[in-house]
Amino acid sequence: MADTVDARCDVFPAGDDKATSSGLCTFSQRQGFVSIQLKGGQTIELKPNESTPNAFFDERGEPAKREMLEANRGQVYRLEKQSIFVFWDTAPYSKAAPSGSSAPDSGASMAKPPEIVTLLLGIRQVKFDGACRVNFNKSGKYFSKTSACDAAQVSVAEDAIRRYFREQGL
Repeated sequence: MADTVDARCDVFPAGDDKATSSGLCTFSQRQGFVSIQLKGGQTIELKPNESTPNAFFDERGEPAKREMLEANRGQVYRLEKQSIFVFWDTAPYSKAAPSGSSAPDSGASMAKPPEIVTLLLGIRQVKFDGACRVNFNKSGKYFSKTSACDAAQVSVAEDAIRRYFREQGL
């Protein structure tokens, strides 16, 4: 099953510092395959390069590279003709429901992905908004959590750490 989140995407021509578009987009990742649906309907499909972490091939077989933005704010995909910045924070394009209306899935779709940080001795910590922190040893095994975490968050953290280790080639 794919992990899909609403995001904000800024698209830059390769080597340019002025975005040609910016807006809400959808980011999906499944078993290393990445799909980015831009606001104009264009979809970017990337296949992982099995031999190199953070390397992909686009639909035409051209190489693409992923870079992580600082503080887990998002990711950058560098393709042959463009760079796509994917930000987890959708501001200023938030899809918040108008006041007084109810949007049944507004909480789940707007949830910010957890941040993964490396602590001393190779310990990885998955940080959620609020006080929930889930800790993993240097080989990716869960060993502790704060009392603010529920079972669902621990499960999300375990999935996130597995993806992180796979994507980083660890």
